[in-house]
Amino acid sequence: MNGYWRTLVRQHSIEVDDMPVRDGAKRSLIGVIDDGTRTVRFVIYEAERSEELAAYQLDKTEFQPQEGWYEQDPKEIIHHIKTCAENAVGQLTELGYSKEDIITLGITNQRETTIAWDKFTGEPLHPAISWNDIRTDSTVDAILAKVPDRNKNYLKSISGLPISPYFSALKMRWLKDNVKSVRRASRDKRLLFGTVDSWIMWNLTGGPHGGLHITDVTNASRTLLMNLETLNWDPMLCRLFGIHRDSLPQIYSSSEIYGAVKDGSILNGIRISGILGNQQSALVGQNCLQAGQAKNTYRSGCFLLYNTGTRRVQSTHGLLTTVAYKLGPNAPAVYALEGSIAVAGGAMKFLRDNLKLIKDVAQDTEHIAGQVFSTGDVYFVPALNGLYAPYWRKDARGIICGLTAFTTKNHIIRAALEAVCFQTRDILEAMNKDCGMPLSKLHVDGKMTSNDLLMQLQADLVGIPVLRAQSWDMSALGVAIVAGHSVGVWSCERWRHHATPADTFLPTTTDDDRDARYTKWKMAVQRSLGWATTKKSIAMTGQKRKNSILPGEALTPPHSRKNSYDIENIINNIRPPPEDADVILDEIIQYSARKFSIFVPLKQPKDEHTILDDAEYYMSKKECDYDMCQCCQGKKKVLTDWQTIEEIIENDPEIIFDDDKPVVCETKRDSVCVYDELGDLPVRGAIKKRIHIKKIPAIFRNIRNRFTNSPSPT
Repeated sequence: MNGYWRTLVRQHSIEVDDMPVRDGAKRSLIGVIDDGTRTVRFVIYEAERSEELAAYQLDKTEFQPQEGWYEQDPKEIIHHIKTCAENAVGQLTELGYSKEDIITLGITNQRETTIAWDKFTGEPLHPAISWNDIRTDSTVDAILAKVPDRNKNYLKSISGLPISPYFSALKMRWLKDNVKSVRRASRDKRLLFGTVDSWIMWNLTGGPHGGLHITDVTNASRTLLMNLETLNWDPMLCRLFGIHRDSLPQIYSSSEIYGAVKDGSILNGIRISGILGNQQSALVGQNCLQAGQAKNTYRSGCFLLYNTGTRRVQSTHGLLTTVAYKLGPNAPAVYALEGSIAVAGGAMKFLRDNLKLIKDVAQDTEHIAGQVFSTGDVYFVPALNGLYAPYWRKDARGIICGLTAFTTKNHIIRAALEAVCFQTRDILEAMNKDCGMPLSKLHVDGKMTSNDLLMQLQADLVGIPVLRAQSWDMSALGVAIVAGHSVGVWSCERWRHHATPADTFLPTTTDDDRDARYTKWKMAVQRSLGWATTKKSIAMTGQKRKNSILPGEALTPPHSRKNSYDIENIINNIRPPPEDADVILDEIIQYSARKFSIFVPLKQPKDEHTILDDAEYYMSKKECDYDMCQCCQGKKKVLTDWQTIEEIIENDPEIIFDDDKPVVCETKRDSVCVYDELGDLPVRGAIKKRIHIKKIPAIFRNIRNRFTNSPSPT
């Protein structure tokens, strides 16, 4: 119909003011900002209509500075949002609408992608670290070293998530440990952390000039910092990861009026009333609003969410517990089990870009794979960055097995399609074990669902009907619904009973056939494990590095910090001839500053209070303790003393990286050397400032001068 009206305008020069809209009646319009991994879109919907009225999108630039590292430009995201909005709004005129008909905005975004920025300047302090980035492997080891039995699932009872490079808290910690500008901003109390929704919201609502630093429960539940029961930042988790609460956004529901756009763009003045992570948004868009319904989204990754209602199901089979949505400040939170697949569409891109087996992902995968009737017993495990749910094995790597002399590229491409389906079955099997309720049908969406062969393979390998949405992108629709719900133009209750049109694919294979193929898939997965056999970090092994400034000298005293050197011993015990002072100085300065840290002997170590002592305390809290119940009548029994928590974080052992390997270093304020401005001898006492690396040479020159001016040894 939209194309019809455009043609009518061109042929008959109909005046815009006289142009009818769909069904002859105007409806309220809802704009949606949709930030994905590779694209930014702006979509406009008519209230209570699932078809897109207008849309515009731009591709994003993705950077890979190292293998397994994925970064994005935060400024490019904001620029693309404004450009897409201008072009989409520009389409409204010939459709009989105008910008003034847009009454609210919703934001849906890639989850876990993490951004750090300066709250006074608005400048990003580092490129955005994407959700699929695995640079935080060593940070994970350092955190696991603090956890009983190094159990990666130790925090699942609080956050619903395992300790994995996938989640935002690890990315935040990595930024603090490895990026000087982030550390400096944290010290100066001007650091803001957030997922992409927080970055977008802050910039749209004014940025440095009063921008709102907020997020919603669905995005916050993906950080590894939010307590699923209280729906707030958990003090123990903040302390464990060393993240200050002041740098984190406030957590709101998914559907309420947060504020208005104040950035001077074409969207200026429009309210923002909905925020959802893109996978939770697709769950709402697919109308899976009742417990027992599930959807799967096929994009670069694959994400299957199973609605569990208001009940939090703690998975024992490798799945995540997450917040599905919260439709208002006073509405109960609805939870979901989620299985995340790291590589789905990414496997097709790998076949195109790395192996050169295909040229066009959308057309060639279906056409070439359809030329053979099976994979010829070939299995492809696309663990290019490790395996996510339900295995959570970062040491897994991709393999292709079962090759014979008759194998062709057709078999390999078909095996790549089946790999997506097998990984989906892995998750469904785990969900069945956790919930005890087999799924009766699976709703699907995403760009890959345009592949009919993939959809039929999926139905055959899981043995239940697969219902494909007629719109490939349901994420934008879901947040449009919750944004419209908060302003009263799109009822979620009515949407719950709405019949969503879909294409249905029914299973055509027997149970024995699909089970036999699935058994061989599990064999292939087993062979993919343990390939990334990296050396354990110091934090995991407890071994000390053997470094020494001078040959034959053991300068690291007992009970010292790892990789530290006793400056007082250097001053008191080393008395070289004056003519050799410059040589010694040059040799010392040549050593990496990261290997040379200031040491002062500590007092006799005492048993100190650690985060593990707090674990039982915080995990035993009930709703009454957090004023979340109806019986307390607004009287809190336990008040979170954030000032004390922040002091604990400030004094908690630091994780310092030496040659990219984490070292947990004790940092007591009353036992650290402080040099005066002239680099004079150290004075014990409370730390007043940290020694900047540029001052190290001056310190040693001062030492050299003392050597030079001292009387010659007799």
